[in-house]
Amino acid sequence: MNEIFGSFGDLVVARPIEHCGSHDMSFGGRLNPALQIHEDGGESGCGGKVWVAGELLCDYIVEKSDEDDLLANWDTSKVQKFRNIIELGSGTGLVGLCVALLEKQFFHKGIKVTITDIDQLVPLMQKNIELNCVNTEMIAEELWWGEPLSGAFAPHSEGLSKVTSVDLILAADCVYLEKAFPLLEKTLLDLTNCSKPPVILMAYRKRRNADKRFFRKIGKHFTVREITDFSTYDQYLKQRTHLFELIRN
Repeated sequence: MNEIFGSFGDLVVARPIEHCGSHDMSFGGRLNPALQIHEDGGESGCGGKVWVAGELLCDYIVEKSDEDDLLANWDTSKVQKFRNIIELGSGTGLVGLCVALLEKQFFHKGIKVTITDIDQLVPLMQKNIELNCVNTEMIAEELWWGEPLSGAFAPHSEGLSKVTSVDLILAADCVYLEKAFPLLEKTLLDLTNCSKPPVILMAYRKRRNADKRFFRKIGKHFTVREITDFSTYDQYLKQRTHLFELIRN
């Protein structure tokens, strides 16, 4: 596993940099105080900085939530409550932190967020949890794609069915390393191997033609729908960044 995730290739930041603050981390004033992010400038690989797909997913979550509940307006044809959320490939923890701050500042619904990544990024995620004072709302844990899921995440048998406590899976910029595609696919399949699988929201920035192979393969097991009904869609499209909903077939 280390051999795969250690080879970040051209996505590794060559030298430490800072997030320049070009993105509004209050998300139009909705978060007050604004979300704070510590980046390590790529010292721990490409996960140690904020990427545009994470910003898109945060923008979407904030826009489609109201002061009463998470994603209350995301699809009015579905009545869903999201209470247990896992983020894959969290890096800095940006997207999970956005959800946790919404829960802390508005919802108070008992929403719990688990942000996950490889072991070397767990300290950075934990630092950002403490920086935003959301220790009650979220935790950071190690999760290697392709490996067996821990008891907290794995669907379990209940009678004749398999059930899961996870309601929503978030993933931003997880489709970037071709060698990891089968591992990401396995983890998504494992997390959704149950009678009522969780929804997956996946933000993705197009970089290589090889990325198409991931979506073709995943399309055999999931219904993949591009989400376009949000105010910043055109802005992100110019940056080749897209948002998808994945539902297990």
